[in-house]
Amino acid sequence: MHSTKTEILALLKRADGSTVDDLASSLGLASMTVRQHLTALERDTLVRAEGVRRATGRPHYLYRLTEEGHRQVSQGYDRIVALLVDQVGRFEAPDVEGRGQDERRRLLFERAASALAVAYRAEVAFIEGDRERIERVVEILRSYGGFPEWHEVDGGYEIRDFACVFRASAGPGGPCDWHETFLESILRSELRPATGDAGCAQCCRYVVTIGAPVTAHHRSAP
Repeated sequence: MHSTKTEILALLKRADGSTVDDLASSLGLASMTVRQHLTALERDTLVRAEGVRRATGRPHYLYRLTEEGHRQVSQGYDRIVALLVDQVGRFEAPDVEGRGQDERRRLLFERAASALAVAYRAEVAFIEGDRERIERVVEILRSYGGFPEWHEVDGGYEIRDFACVFRASAGPGGPCDWHETFLESILRSELRPATGDAGCAQCCRYVVTIGAPVTAHHRSAP
């Protein structure tokens, strides 16, 4: 069972910052109760408050995670670092010759994602039920530094990751070589970017169509 403090940290991770009133509304708690939890989280250096000016009235505060707070929410950084280091050790001169920094970074994450998918593909393939397979894939991503969630949508399942390891390195914008490679490879299913407002800050969003084979994407699974 999650504690209230854990739920507050998760909400702040998803939204990249919230007010006391926003948190109280989401949690169904009194504002005073939320303030008490935030005070404790600030003391533990997991949360910081930022003053926000308003045109009129008193200023209010937006609460965000600190770097330590982000680490507290997203586990598995040791695993993703070990995976990336292992793949760097496998590079040979022809792999990097003539490639710029961004290209090398994308190649590294593609290979790491492919290796991770290969390690778990047989296990996932033997799981009965689409929902159960998606749930297991989300657990794997979470154990390698991500903070993913999933829900059903028309035509498939949307996966959102609020702590994409590739975005943290490459920055926002463009396709995510980590999620696209991993999800296509481990599920062998069609993948497309999710559209519409998700209410999340810089999260990676993809819709997986179970049973629809991977088509002509810019990469293929090993």
